[in-house]
Amino acid sequence: MPPEPLQRRSVVPVFLVEGLAGLALLLVLTWTEREQTAAILHSLGPNAPILIAILAGFTAAMTLLRFELTEVIYVSLVATSCIAVFPLLGPVLGSWVALLASMTARLASLLRKPKRTFEEAVRIVPGLFAVYGVPLMAASWVYEAMGGELPLLHPTPQAALRAAVGGIVLIVMNNLMMFMPARTYGYSVPRVFRLYAIDSSIYLVTLPYAVVTSLAYGSIGWGGVLALAFTGAVANFVAGNLSLLRAKSQQQLQRLASLTNIGKTISLRYTTDQLLMAIYTECKKIVDCSLFTIALLDESTNELSFELDVRDHVFLPKDRIPVGEGLNSWVVKHHQPLLVGSVRDEKRFGVKAVQDTKKTESWLGVPMIARDRVIGVISVESYGKHAFTHDDMILMTAIANQAAVAIENQQLYKDLEGLTYALEARVMDRTNELREANLRLMAADRSKNQFLANMSHELRTPLNSIIGFSSVLLESTRNAIAPRFYKFLENIHAAGNHLLELINDILDLSKIEAGKMELRPDVFDLHETLAAVERVMKGFAAEANVRIVSFIDADVPKVRLDEGRLKQILFNLLSNAVKFSPNGGPVEVGVRRVPKALSPIGVDAVRIDVSDQGIGIQPDDLQRIFDEFYQTEQGRRSRRGGTGLGLSLTRNFVELHHGTIEVQSTPGQGSCFSLYLPVNYDESKPVPMMQPPRPTARAAPSA
Repeated sequence: MPPEPLQRRSVVPVFLVEGLAGLALLLVLTWTEREQTAAILHSLGPNAPILIAILAGFTAAMTLLRFELTEVIYVSLVATSCIAVFPLLGPVLGSWVALLASMTARLASLLRKPKRTFEEAVRIVPGLFAVYGVPLMAASWVYEAMGGELPLLHPTPQAALRAAVGGIVLIVMNNLMMFMPARTYGYSVPRVFRLYAIDSSIYLVTLPYAVVTSLAYGSIGWGGVLALAFTGAVANFVAGNLSLLRAKSQQQLQRLASLTNIGKTISLRYTTDQLLMAIYTECKKIVDCSLFTIALLDESTNELSFELDVRDHVFLPKDRIPVGEGLNSWVVKHHQPLLVGSVRDEKRFGVKAVQDTKKTESWLGVPMIARDRVIGVISVESYGKHAFTHDDMILMTAIANQAAVAIENQQLYKDLEGLTYALEARVMDRTNELREANLRLMAADRSKNQFLANMSHELRTPLNSIIGFSSVLLESTRNAIAPRFYKFLENIHAAGNHLLELINDILDLSKIEAGKMELRPDVFDLHETLAAVERVMKGFAAEANVRIVSFIDADVPKVRLDEGRLKQILFNLLSNAVKFSPNGGPVEVGVRRVPKALSPIGVDAVRIDVSDQGIGIQPDDLQRIFDEFYQTEQGRRSRRGGTGLGLSLTRNFVELHHGTIEVQSTPGQGSCFSLYLPVNYDESKPVPMMQPPRPTARAAPSA
């Protein structure tokens, strides 16, 4: 826990005074109690070195296996190992073993740190003489005063009670010895006692385990002590890993919250400068942005324009450099993010940084990609080595993609406004006779263009953000967050894709109405097409506990149609059939050949029937089910989703193929949709517009 906002003073004098006093006390005790120490070693017998080694290793392991339980609690169970030591080795030998093992482990850990401070060294030597030495000696004295046996070779309930009391004394003394250092750090007295209560509760939980470890030698031997010590170390190791996993999960959730905030912020900005500042402001909250740049690519001059350049929180003037050497240019050329941990890594990647006054080591740059085109680079730098991680790269990539879409939409918005103003100018030049009509046309055009611009800005930016972010998070947090939160991510991703499908359906209908929808006929095998559609739909059907059964006649020939649109037709019909089928009910797909003489479209055709045993369609609804956005009352009450566009698109795609579609249904028994499509699209002719189907009893597909 960080200290309160008081003036923090150096703890070195406190640790020196307390530590030297503890060392002096231990040296005096070592000399005066040398006979007792020799007697303890004699009582332990030839296994004394083995026991000492086990207890020393146990203490060292507990020293190294420290972990952060929460932002407030940092768990170190060295005191637990000391409680297990003193009843077996006594005050002198126990203190030396525990202290030397703990010092060795901490010094080894300190030497691995890139920055080692004098304060940390003093906390280890001689600080530990006060923190653990004095409490261990006090615990031993209390244990002996209660008649405790040294070493503890005869496990009894009374011996366990004495060892437990000594352990409590050790815990209390450990807290007392840390009182002055805590006050020197700036902690208030109430906060010190709150922390002591937390530490003591953790040690008291482990007290029975430490006492049992002490008793094990007298009943089982050094093997029992080794087993218990190993078990405790493993349990501590597992607890540390679980705590680390929980911290990572919290970090991922924080990143998710930050990304959501960034998406919201970006979507509300309308000028490029405001957008760039929003990106920088939000990035500072989750990534080290002491050195931060956003460079946009000017394709006309093949230059990078540094629109935002921040160095140590100072905003530098805008600058331009040609695309060539340099890390930013590498990202632009390769369309890939680049993570450089140190200057030496540049040779390994085959890149060369542009010479400047920034003596940095780490560099991370990600491309800003919109519609498969790089429009710029976002980069961050650090003076330290390996300052950025792979998770940072994923996060920055998501931000860059979102920013790219926003910038691209802004440019499209400006272009659209320019086109609108040009159209207005031309309309204003029309004759006076058409002035009133032209004014109405201008108003309609402004409304339409404003709507399109707003939809592009307000829908596409957050929609792409939702789909992109949820996809990245689904891949990177599968094992890092709780299943309940992972299910939320899956729901977000599914909802985004559903909205994207709705927009695509609307665009398809618009193209059809405008006469701009073109088919791409090609020869293909209906067996393979139906198998592909069935593979995709079986997963959806399995979730609804519905079986899909398909039949196709052997004499069905290869057809020349638009296979992609045919798949879309089948997906729409099968999705409806599955959604409205009862639990366990079958959905049947039948395909057969229809000769020209029997074909309702006048050429050789194939008939495709999709039938179900679901809720059926009311006779009145049969007149309107192919209308756009229309849903039956039963469909709305069932809450099975849908937009009312699927059947309308299906009918239009069938008619584009010069085919027809019919429906037969009986309420409560199911429905059957029948398609007649030409075998060869090039030889067919358009058929008259489909009339609203008459309500009839459902006929089973003949397949």
